[in-house]
Amino acid sequence: MKLIYTILLLLILALTGAAQTDTIRSKRDTIKLKKAPASLQKLIEEITAEETKKASADADIEIDGLLFDETKTKSGRDFYDSFYNAWEAPANAKNFSIFISEKPYRLTTTLIEIKINETTVFQSFLQPRNDVEQLAEQAVSQTQLYLANYEELLRQMEGEDQSGSGIF
Repeated sequence: MKLIYTILLLLILALTGAAQTDTIRSKRDTIKLKKAPASLQKLIEEITAEETKKASADADIEIDGLLFDETKTKSGRDFYDSFYNAWEAPANAKNFSIFISEKPYRLTTTLIEIKINETTVFQSFLQPRNDVEQLAEQAVSQTQLYLANYEELLRQMEGEDQSGSGIF
């Protein structure tokens, strides 16, 4: 895209007569550059401003709500599957990823941990004989509650009563 603008600029500069010129010498050629008129410089500034706006709009598009499986055992994988089947993100939740990890504990017991953007939300011991689905439902409800409250806290912090001049 920038190449097209550069070619266009050079073409316009070649067609218009400008008062000031610069000479660039390379091994093969000597190129005379003319200073662009004010109207062309203004057009280039507008184009770069539009590209900057497009780039910032592209940065806002993000994949939200990814679930990462970092479990190691069959019971951990069963927990992840139950969590995944029961999971539904709150409507207003944005910019989050969920990490479900498993750490070995004593004998066949493991520690299940759920993190949202590196903040621990849920932790529990998991034994192969216990009801994994019930534990997964508890984890889903606690995770949904955290996401709902997190968005509300952010809204409250951005409210009028929280903004000020910084002067005590």
